[in-house]
Amino acid sequence: MGLPQSGLWVKKLWVLLEVAVHVVVGKVLLILFPDRVKRNILAMGEKTGMTRNPHFSHDNWIPTFFSTQYFWFVLKVRWQRLEDTTELGGLAPNCPVVRLSGQRCNIWDFMQDGWAFKNNMDIRNHQNLQDRLQAAHLLLARSPQCPVVVDTMQNQSSQLYAALPERLYVIQEGRILYKGKSGPWNYNPEEVRAVLEKLYS
Repeated sequence: MGLPQSGLWVKKLWVLLEVAVHVVVGKVLLILFPDRVKRNILAMGEKTGMTRNPHFSHDNWIPTFFSTQYFWFVLKVRWQRLEDTTELGGLAPNCPVVRLSGQRCNIWDFMQDGWAFKNNMDIRNHQNLQDRLQAAHLLLARSPQCPVVVDTMQNQSSQLYAALPERLYVIQEGRILYKGKSGPWNYNPEEVRAVLEKLYS
């Protein structure tokens, strides 16, 4: 469950120091030993499938590591994870979301029916719901094999599910049956497949 407010600030300060050290050390190593750092990053990318996409060259993402934008993005993600309220087997938060038509619903209804890589889609921070819906239409143009909804401007779904930048869940009848680790480095679609196959076997 969420941390008490006083403990939260101490944790946030500690995370700030951790991320700052991580970025400074990473930047120095990238300057001093670029080939070695590149090999290590590519090894992590291979583990998660990032290196298997022929349209997504490592030149699009390795140079973005350890930049100022990277620092702020990682810090935001790590701070958000401190407020993760989901628990395996626990009740899944039923957060409000918005369909691309503009209709408001809750995430359970949907389930029943800053930093960016180089050469990635250039989507600025959303100032309002229309910005967010417009960005979602870029995904819709690629014909995803699932319904698409967006979080409200209060970002409640993203916060309660600690989903930034991405995280995989399996939810059935409002209960969390599977809670994956945060992506892109630690999520595992094969685990999701195994859970779903077990459910429907």
